[in-house]
Amino acid sequence: MRFRYAWLVLAFALFTPVVHAQTGAGKWEVTPFVGWETSGNFPVQNSATVDSFRVDQGVSFGTFVDWSLTDSFQVEGMWNRNISSFDEHNTATGIYTNAYNSNIDQVNFGLAWSFRNPEQKLRPYIAGGLGFTHDSNSGGNPSDTEFSYSVGGGVKYYFTRHFGFRGDLRYMPTYANSTPATYCDPFGNCFVANQRNYISRGNFVAGLIIHF
Repeated sequence: MRFRYAWLVLAFALFTPVVHAQTGAGKWEVTPFVGWETSGNFPVQNSATVDSFRVDQGVSFGTFVDWSLTDSFQVEGMWNRNISSFDEHNTATGIYTNAYNSNIDQVNFGLAWSFRNPEQKLRPYIAGGLGFTHDSNSGGNPSDTEFSYSVGGGVKYYFTRHFGFRGDLRYMPTYANSTPATYCDPFGNCFVANQRNYISRGNFVAGLIIHF
């Protein structure tokens, strides 16, 4: 149910600029993409045999949707899917084995800033966003929706006024869990507090820009 509400938020956020675009304000860029997402792991507790999980690397695909506020400044939505699996790390053997498969969807809303003026065909940019990641897990394992964010950048190259190429490199962490950790100050005083663990993954994609 929580994931259903998250998709409603996405639909509303994307529909709002459409109203402005139909009145002539703003410019759209839609960029379907495909690429590669790296692996990432996180620690677990309360298990005698498993000390961590790993999300496997694999092909990713999705879409960027950008709406221009100025010649350089854009509001950006990103949907990224990675068809992957979770592996568990055996404490005794040190070997990873498959635990379950998962479709991982990351949805972020944020901002992008392009360098150089719009008359230039090649325009580097930086971008970032906040949102959520939803795991649809197999084998009766519960699905999960958690906070995520993304930061990165890349280049856009415009072949014509309406079409171009985009290459994007992005750091895309997702919150995994919290585990106890020991912290010490410079004076040797130590205490235990919860540490927030993230699945830290990189995503490298390329896509076709459709500009209108």
